[in-house]
Amino acid sequence: MVSIMKKILGVALVCALFARSAASDSSVEELSESNRILTGRVEVLEKKIDEMEGKLSALENTQSQRDKEEVAAKAAADLVAKKSPEEVVKMSKKLIEEGNFSEARALLNAFISKKSGNIYCGMMMYYIGKSFFLEKDYENAALEYMRSYKTNPNGSKSAAALYKLALCFKRLNEMDKYKSTLKKIIDEYPGEFSKKASLELKTAKNAL
Repeated sequence: MVSIMKKILGVALVCALFARSAASDSSVEELSESNRILTGRVEVLEKKIDEMEGKLSALENTQSQRDKEEVAAKAAADLVAKKSPEEVVKMSKKLIEEGNFSEARALLNAFISKKSGNIYCGMMMYYIGKSFFLEKDYENAALEYMRSYKTNPNGSKSAAALYKLALCFKRLNEMDKYKSTLKKIIDEYPGEFSKKASLELKTAKNAL
């Protein structure tokens, strides 16, 4: 459609120049000036058409991406309905290991949407956080790790979620939150992650 409009503009330019030449005894200089003006106007119109074409293409791409996301979300929802929580976790972990982060998130979010309040929701949020962390999207990773911890503070991934949350704060250069989160781990979760948190704090102090 855009290419047709450009052809029409070209024909219109030729016709306008021919009519102007036949209808008057203008000098060559006047004709040349008219030609320059008309050419300039056509170039402006062509530029605007190109801009419109670019915007239309961007809109089409955006819509196409939305359509793909909707299809993926529906497929994930259908799959979750047939799988146990353990199977969903296993599949999501495999997708994350393979670098298919958006697919993993679609599956995990589908579980959370369909089974809100399920004891496994905190774990699903943890792996969503992990997918963002591996993409170096530390802001979204922090949100998901915090959501995982708050959803189930006594879950199997609670200490790990807090530890990863601390690492997100570190990479975001939010050092006060980083240290306070590590101290929270030491106070609330004696064991493996308490030792890791203590080592992180010691390293942070030595770096000062």
